[in-house]
Amino acid sequence: MIPQDTIQQILQAADVVDVVGDFVSLKKRGANMIACCPFHNEKTPSFSVSATKQIYKCFGCGKGGDAVRFIMDLEGLSYPEALKWLAKKYGIEIKEKEYTDEELLAQNERDSLFIVTEFAQKYYAEQLKSEEGRSIGYSYFKERGYNDATIEKFGLGYSPDSWGMFTKHALKKGFSLPILEKAGLTIIKEGKDPIDRFRGRVVFPINNVAGKPIAFGARILKANPKSPKYLNSPETDIYHKSRIVYGIYTAKNGIRNEDNCYLVEGYTDVVSLNQAGIENVVASSGTSLTKEQIQLIRRFSTNITVLYDGDAAGINASLRGTDIILEEGLNVRVVVFPDGEDPDSFVQSVGSDAFKTYVKEKSKDFIRFKTEISLERVGNDPVAKAGLITELVETITKIPDAIKRAVFYKEVATLLQIDEAVLINEGNKLLRKSTSDKNRSNNRFQPPPSDGDLPPDDFFLGPPDEASGSPVNKEEQSLLSGISYKEELFVKDLVCYGSAVIEKDEETGEEVRLADYVLHEIGEAKFQSVQLNKILELYRDEYEAGRLPETSFFTSHPDEQVQKKVVDWLSPPYELSESWKKYEIFIPNYIDSLDDLSYRNILRIKKERFEGDYMKLIEKLSSIEDADEQEELLLQAMKIKKLVQKLADQLGSVI
Repeated sequence: MIPQDTIQQILQAADVVDVVGDFVSLKKRGANMIACCPFHNEKTPSFSVSATKQIYKCFGCGKGGDAVRFIMDLEGLSYPEALKWLAKKYGIEIKEKEYTDEELLAQNERDSLFIVTEFAQKYYAEQLKSEEGRSIGYSYFKERGYNDATIEKFGLGYSPDSWGMFTKHALKKGFSLPILEKAGLTIIKEGKDPIDRFRGRVVFPINNVAGKPIAFGARILKANPKSPKYLNSPETDIYHKSRIVYGIYTAKNGIRNEDNCYLVEGYTDVVSLNQAGIENVVASSGTSLTKEQIQLIRRFSTNITVLYDGDAAGINASLRGTDIILEEGLNVRVVVFPDGEDPDSFVQSVGSDAFKTYVKEKSKDFIRFKTEISLERVGNDPVAKAGLITELVETITKIPDAIKRAVFYKEVATLLQIDEAVLINEGNKLLRKSTSDKNRSNNRFQPPPSDGDLPPDDFFLGPPDEASGSPVNKEEQSLLSGISYKEELFVKDLVCYGSAVIEKDEETGEEVRLADYVLHEIGEAKFQSVQLNKILELYRDEYEAGRLPETSFFTSHPDEQVQKKVVDWLSPPYELSESWKKYEIFIPNYIDSLDDLSYRNILRIKKERFEGDYMKLIEKLSSIEDADEQEELLLQAMKIKKLVQKLADQLGSVI
């Protein structure tokens, strides 16, 4: 458990703009910062971050919270793990302790996978200091030209050439075989002893954006035709190879600063370029690029430069997978190194400055590059050239921006010596076909309309009651929707403005705050919504302990539903423009009328509750035959009717 005072220290230190800025490129807009949302795919920013409120909110997908919740949502961490991540970022010490068997069992599986993967990374790094590790693993890294600082920065390590040395060590430390297997660290076969997956290999940890190890890539050093040169972790609950690129944690700041991402193929390319001071580089690790990987890079820049080895066959194979970068709206440039060179070897031979100069001078726009290299391939063959035209038009139509498409049609037409109109015509055909296919796909699973296009029988039933899960009947729905809105307004005012002074005694100086007034007026009443009741009880507990909780108490609350509700209250989709003041049009400030508005809202809540009680009594009267009981119920109904009338008079409404 993290001590409460340490949690408060972390929450106070964690600046949401600073934390979110580690993962996406923020731009100033008015009082807030905006970006494209990292939680869903969008090209127009709807993700807002408020420095004053210390919250983020996406108006597209609805995600919202504070710095801790952002780390939890983005990296899939638990609340304690997110706090530890922030503590590390801000240099706040958390006294760690050894995990006991009971604590390991208490962790959910996802947390356990993070824990055991981090444990393995530290183990492999420590093995570099062993006799075997120094003579094999450490020597290999030195031969590659890596210094100790680089080895430590990337957490490089070595797995001993033993069938089960790591597994036995992990079991002694309290980890279970099922977790070791699920993390991809141990191979279990029926009737055989467990085997270390990465035995006899140097190890490259694969980190997520937050810097936590989630998987490994391992290279064998002995010649063994039966074993692959590189071996990667299998897919796990925390590692999906299609969603991560190697080196993103070390590259993200460099990508943002340079507004460009170098995309290479292998781990060693990333490590060598980093050591040369070129940090804005990530690797696809030999796999085909995916939409998720491109979207991850796009958080930090919309510009990608693909660095190809000087291998014509490899380049032609890679070209087919690069269209997806264009499809995601990014700008793509390409650099090809001399024959026999890759980014690793080239930077080692020419140095950092010459490498940067070469990349700057040799980079070409992807469409031009693809056109030129394809023309070399097809030569003068007219049939092949016709096929090439179709292929290039397909690539151009991947670009979502119509203006960019027009520019590339013109450039490709010049290179191919063909009428530009032909390319545009073919491109429009493909775009129309693509739109038609999407429409058919979207409509394929639509259910047939019901008789007369009428809604289903339960369409007018209200939302389920949060306590019982049963639907609200039609008669109660209109009443409930009105009163639930007013109850939410009550709790919202309490949370957002509870400390606001609404009255002050001029003689004694004693202040009455909104919380003092509304909590007294509402008493111990319970609301329709379980969520609102929870927030209200949290406020009451703090109030009764002599504290007036600030909104930050709720926006930083570990309960996701509580936090989300309050963040939604604090994040209106629209705000009044300051330009109104220029025309001397002044809108009344809500807080200036807070006492009157809150008072009237409480009256409405009471009135609607009494009206509900009145309706229930009238309904009950119709089912009772006993005259005495009818008379008693009728008297109760009349008393309630008078209370309703009194409240209506105070509100100035007509019954």
